[in-house]
Amino acid sequence: MEVVERLILLLSIFFTSTIVIFSSLGERRLDVYLSLFILEYFITLSLHSPLKRRVRFYFNIISIALFLIFSLIVAARVIEILYGVWIWRLIGF
Repeated sequence: MEVVERLILLLSIFFTSTIVIFSSLGERRLDVYLSLFILEYFITLSLHSPLKRRVRFYFNIISIALFLIFSLIVAARVIEILYGVWIWRLIGF
């Protein structure tokens, strides 16, 4: 099994486990799921190096997008804690 195939297999196992565990606990917030998926992605990706140059390029693009999403989630939580305002309601989500 190649490194990329093993990486994708492990990510699918981790994502499925996260969904099963947190849904059985009654978690309904989408930001919790997304944050955990992103953290699992980065941890799994860091454990599966080195990758081929072309594969690494595509994973870097995905990593940038996921980091921006994670930063938005964290910023929204910090605003909620500091100001008591749920920012997603202000922008219509």
